[in-house]
Amino acid sequence: MTIVSQPSTPGPSHRPTVTLPTPPLTVADLDEIGLDDPRLELVDGMWIVRPWPTPLRTRVTHRLSRLLAAASPDGAAAVAHRIPIQINERTELSPDIVVRPPSDDPPRRLVDSPRLVVEVAEPANRRYDRTVKLDLYRERGVPACWLVDPDAPSVSAWELVDDIYVLAGTATGTEELRVTRPFPITLVPADLVRPPSTDPD
Repeated sequence: MTIVSQPSTPGPSHRPTVTLPTPPLTVADLDEIGLDDPRLELVDGMWIVRPWPTPLRTRVTHRLSRLLAAASPDGAAAVAHRIPIQINERTELSPDIVVRPPSDDPPRRLVDSPRLVVEVAEPANRRYDRTVKLDLYRERGVPACWLVDPDAPSVSAWELVDDIYVLAGTATGTEELRVTRPFPITLVPADLVRPPSTDPD
């Protein structure tokens, strides 16, 4: 028996239908199935299918990953949409951005905690990012988690202190956000959402 998941918003691109096995599942089952779709996440053995990213979310994700890679003092990789994190044997999440130590051989998934995860929200998944996923990252011991809202625009940076996420800083619009974890960086939310035509050559 299978579950068939249709795209959330069918469009002119004719995005493919995804056929999913019936849960409950484990992370080991994912390897056996061989699905490679960053929208798919597994939470307590159940599928979560995130919406296709909008152009705005894609723009914000790629701009922020470039800023993080440039700010890293040791060449840490800021990877967008490609590396999931195993939380436990029945849960695997796919952050919009993962910052991991430098490596010549990118892993299929992270089993150790990354330095930072970033979630870029959309109306359909904003509550999921700020509740379920944030709590699972805390459980896994991820030291820093950023939540980005392109509609505001805003960035909130959370840091793990004594097994609890504490708000390290937040910025909206043209305000500056300065944080020190996973490394010192300053960013402006409005710069992440500006139209592509304003990018420097």
